[in-house]
Amino acid sequence: MSSLYDFLFKIVVLGEGAVGKTAIVTRFSHGFFRTDYKTTIGSQFAVKNVDITKSDQSHVTVKLQIWDVAGQSRFQILRPMYYRGSSGGLLVFDVTRRRTFIVLEEWLDELFKAIGKKIPLILVANKTDLPDRVVEPAEGREFADSHGMPYLESSAKTGEGIVDIFGQLANVLVKNREKKHI
Repeated sequence: MSSLYDFLFKIVVLGEGAVGKTAIVTRFSHGFFRTDYKTTIGSQFAVKNVDITKSDQSHVTVKLQIWDVAGQSRFQILRPMYYRGSSGGLLVFDVTRRRTFIVLEEWLDELFKAIGKKIPLILVANKTDLPDRVVEPAEGREFADSHGMPYLESSAKTGEGIVDIFGQLANVLVKNREKKHI
């Protein structure tokens, strides 16, 4: 794989513990799902290139530095240092655990306080493969719309939606970067 790329972005993956952040990042960056994840301590880091087609039909390679941030409250003091310098991110909740959806606003506040500006985010409803869903798609879309972010559903286990999430975020980041250079 070539190390050449047109754009480089740091992105953060945030949300409550055990919503599937590490599974999403692992599925995207390494192409597999494990059932034996350990709690992330501090953060984990992955790098992956994404090829996207811009609106003018040209192709660019985007290198994503993906920071998977610990969700447990005991790591709250560490998280702000991982957020700094982020160009965008994924805000993840577990569709089978309502609490992970209810606290999304707190995650947005924490991120904003740490970096002092709004960055493009995608709201990710994860674990859609599980039968005991309690947060409906309409609720997720409503939250995303009210915060001006796209809403996507995924299953890190099956891989459904994973590539789309990172591709869509990469597209938004490239558009934003190019707007600044006009």
